[in-house]
Amino acid sequence: MATRPPAKPVAPAAKEEAPVAAPPKSKKKLIIAIIVLLLAAGGGAGWYFTQGKATEDKHAAEMKTEPALEAKFVPMGENFTVNLQREEGDQYLQAGITLKIMQPELEEKIKKTMPEIRSKLLFLLSSKYPSELQTAEGKKKLVSEVIAEVDGVLGLAAPAPAVAAPETGHDPAASGAAPAPVVAAPVEPKTTGVVDVLFTSFIIQ
Repeated sequence: MATRPPAKPVAPAAKEEAPVAAPPKSKKKLIIAIIVLLLAAGGGAGWYFTQGKATEDKHAAEMKTEPALEAKFVPMGENFTVNLQREEGDQYLQAGITLKIMQPELEEKIKKTMPEIRSKLLFLLSSKYPSELQTAEGKKKLVSEVIAEVDGVLGLAAPAPAVAAPETGHDPAASGAAPAPVVAAPVEPKTTGVVDVLFTSFIIQ
């Protein structure tokens, strides 16, 4: 009886390499969206800084071109000589007055109304007592009054400050409580009309 030859071993089949899977479309869209957002953010930031710089440069140019206010001094002509109100005897005041303004156009207006201004100031000065004008406080008060008179002639009279009405129905003295101190509001420097008065001479005899 013939024997069968041994079967040849079958060689294992070569493993097929699995193809690389392509990235899903949704992932591609996400990457593209991120890139677009980054580009947009970069462009927006560049536009913002460019516009901000342009605005600053424009503002700086406007500040340079805007003319600064320059003070002008307008003398009131000859010195004022008036009789003061009688206290211990006859006394008179001799004063030289110069007005300080910040609006150049007012100079011509002051010169045109000079007779009326001098008349108003003569009445004001002659209404004073010598003792009123011998203190620094008295002179400061006179400066404020001169400014008010001139501004009135120029049609630039400032509105009177509002005075708070006293509260009714409450008497601090009756309750024994001290009245609350009145705090004065800060005064801003005057920039319109006559801003100051300078005495070039001030003699009381």
